[in-house]
Amino acid sequence: MAALILLLIIAMYVLNGLAFMRLSKLAGRVDLGWMAWVPIANIIQQLLLIKKSGWNIFWLLVPIANIVFYIIWQVRLLQAFGKHGAIVILAIIPYVNMIYEVLWIVWGFSTQTRYTLPISGYATYDFKA
Repeated sequence: MAALILLLIIAMYVLNGLAFMRLSKLAGRVDLGWMAWVPIANIIQQLLLIKKSGWNIFWLLVPIANIVFYIIWQVRLLQAFGKHGAIVILAIIPYVNMIYEVLWIVWGFSTQTRYTLPISGYATYDFKA
């Protein structure tokens, strides 16, 4: 049973990484594709896709604010790809949040998914600012 759960976790990680690589490509940010595979960098990738600075990741260290900012960022990420922001409810309900992850994988491989934010005016991940 433990081996099956481990296999499921690895499969979800790989599919999620591939999906977010494709979503970065849809957003015109091929340079961010590698971030989908690095645990903390994938959050920065999502921030950059919604045109927020990578430095915003430090809000995740602040209790209570981390939950609020996570929800706001996920709503904006959903809206950036033309999805309804209310879907984020799936992400905050225990055990149901797996459906949210599967939806991102489906959207990542779907030919119907479109990036709706303007392509210009991106935040950068260059921390030398």
